[in-house]
Amino acid sequence: MKKLLISVAAVLLLAGCTSNYDDSGIKARLDAVETRLNELEGNIRSLQSAIGEGVFVAKVQEYADPDTGKTVGITVTYTNGDVKYFEISPKADYTAPVLGVIKSGSGDLVWAIDGVAIKIDGKEVPVYQTPVFTIDEDGNLLVSIDGSDPVVLGQVQNEGATLVDGIFTDIKVEQDKVVLTLSDNTKVNIPFAEAFKLNIETTGFTFSTLDPIEIPYSVSAKTSGTVVGVAGYNPKQFTVKVEADKIVVTPVTMKSSAVLLAYADSKVGLTSLVNLTVEAEGVEVIDTPYSGTVDYMAEGEDAIVVANVVSNVEFDVKPQAEWITLVSVKAQAYVITLALANNETGALREGTVNIVKKGTDTVIQTITIAQDKIIPGPKDLGKKETANSYIVTAAGDYKFAPVKGNSTESVGAVAKAELYWETYNNAEEVTVNSVIAAVSFADGFINFSTPETLKPGNAVIAAKDANDVILWSWHIWIPATEITTNTNGIYSVPMMDRNLGALVAAPADAEAPVESYGFFYQWGRKDPFPGPKATSGSSFAKTTGPAPSQIDGDGATEACKITLEQSIQNPLLMGRANNGDWITPADNTLWVDESKTMYDPCPPGYRVPARLSDQPLHSGDFTAVAGWAESKDNHIFMMGDPVAVFPFAGYCDDYDPAGGVAKNGLRVLYWTAHKSDDKAAYGMNVREATSGGNAHKLSTAGKSRAGSVRCVAE
Repeated sequence: MKKLLISVAAVLLLAGCTSNYDDSGIKARLDAVETRLNELEGNIRSLQSAIGEGVFVAKVQEYADPDTGKTVGITVTYTNGDVKYFEISPKADYTAPVLGVIKSGSGDLVWAIDGVAIKIDGKEVPVYQTPVFTIDEDGNLLVSIDGSDPVVLGQVQNEGATLVDGIFTDIKVEQDKVVLTLSDNTKVNIPFAEAFKLNIETTGFTFSTLDPIEIPYSVSAKTSGTVVGVAGYNPKQFTVKVEADKIVVTPVTMKSSAVLLAYADSKVGLTSLVNLTVEAEGVEVIDTPYSGTVDYMAEGEDAIVVANVVSNVEFDVKPQAEWITLVSVKAQAYVITLALANNETGALREGTVNIVKKGTDTVIQTITIAQDKIIPGPKDLGKKETANSYIVTAAGDYKFAPVKGNSTESVGAVAKAELYWETYNNAEEVTVNSVIAAVSFADGFINFSTPETLKPGNAVIAAKDANDVILWSWHIWIPATEITTNTNGIYSVPMMDRNLGALVAAPADAEAPVESYGFFYQWGRKDPFPGPKATSGSSFAKTTGPAPSQIDGDGATEACKITLEQSIQNPLLMGRANNGDWITPADNTLWVDESKTMYDPCPPGYRVPARLSDQPLHSGDFTAVAGWAESKDNHIFMMGDPVAVFPFAGYCDDYDPAGGVAKNGLRVLYWTAHKSDDKAAYGMNVREATSGGNAHKLSTAGKSRAGSVRCVAE
């Protein structure tokens, strides 16, 4: 479009016409209108800019009349850097001529005076043409365009008239456009632009061959002079070619890696930068993102985020929010575990975690985590996953749904919930309600509270029906020290640092305390039996409530076994059979290798370990496993790197009519989820070297023997 120019002489028409021509009068009026012409040219140039092609509004600033509050003008900044001022001259009755713009019959915008289109040679003058006004020596007003012969419009009159700018009668700034109203109510819309931006959907790229990598792109609010390029790479590592709609990056070697800086330059002061990470195979988060902007959504309290990534390059993980803490990075499968501080801000919050090249600050990948606020009320221990046992590490109020283990199956019509038994895992007399202060059933949940000062120990809570029959029971585990999980080369997934029910982990360089022994479990059962009260002797740890019991008999008949229903209704009743099963009829599905079952005794996120014959934990000769050592004095054996410590916790004999603990401090049986047959299952059988023969291997044992469980991560 041509740039609109109006000579000073053009304004003479607007000064008026007179029959008494006076050259000195015209000259005076000419001087008087020059200032007004300069003001008018602002709106003329702004109109040209408004109806031009490819121009968009980047920013608007309004000006209002201080008396009326009505907007009288705006300054518009375009995406090409141009700035224009638009002034409002509201419609009114004027004695002076008014220069304006109207829409012609054909729909074009044309110049007009007092609402009448200007015509030259019978044709209206469109706004993109330049009318030039002059006055001849006789005082006639002439107009011409593009050097054409002048056309006489009449004589100058009304010597005292004032020039009036009537181009814009109203201006409105709307959500997506600026609306200009011209003198005949014609509307001119100037759209707001998108932000000038280089759009690249995927910014992390990996490669396993030297084939070209095509990276599609687009540019929002692109200007005619926009240039897209790439910087920040070594030509010895990559060749880069920028095409109209894609960037083609070709690695030179399989060791090539770089963060490329892709940029778009508008050439009018706007730029947009995008970092592109390209390296062999690279690091990639393989979990499905929570949303378009958030990778993981976490709860407000006790939240753990586990991010699964694939990579063949070494990397570091750097949380960018102080409430996110790196827990671990599994070296082989690259499972990143992050702990989140409780969100006590009262609102949803977001934070990022950068995955960077090892030893540098070069960002390879960014993980965005959103965390909800803490929800008031008792903490739901089974919100993420229900189980037969729950870990409590802080004093407070808690609840869980009355469902069977890690299923959604209801336990039945619960009439009440009661504290069944408590223990400190040693010989100390136990005070009732010292571990669990109160238990109730309300609003469809089992509710319980701890004392204000948390007491390390264990408890079992039972749900009962209206006839006082136990429908199901749950183990509440309150350790004295933090439970950790470690990958130490003896099992394929992280393993707890202690036995199920143990209050502390056994040390590697000192005597294992009885509190590290934990509980005993018959194979396939969900409910625990107390551990020993000391590192020697046959007595169970002191408890409140019922004592462990067995079916009377010699242990060789079906009469000494119990049903699954009996085991649920009587959690401390031990079925017996000499080197056999405790249950009738036999059930080999109570624990299985493939998954965590309804009867698995481990807390949420953990399970009884599957038997994996290729793992050192299930070796035929533990003494050949890296890190193997045993200590009779300390009642432990160890293996792995770093070492996992296993105390000689003993077991409950399956053939002793008197029941009780056997071989504590000397032997131990650690169950796996793998059955052998209807009578036996596999476990880690270890005997201290001077106790009944030297056994250090995975072997079978009768299912009715109650051994230890070392939970592993699911």
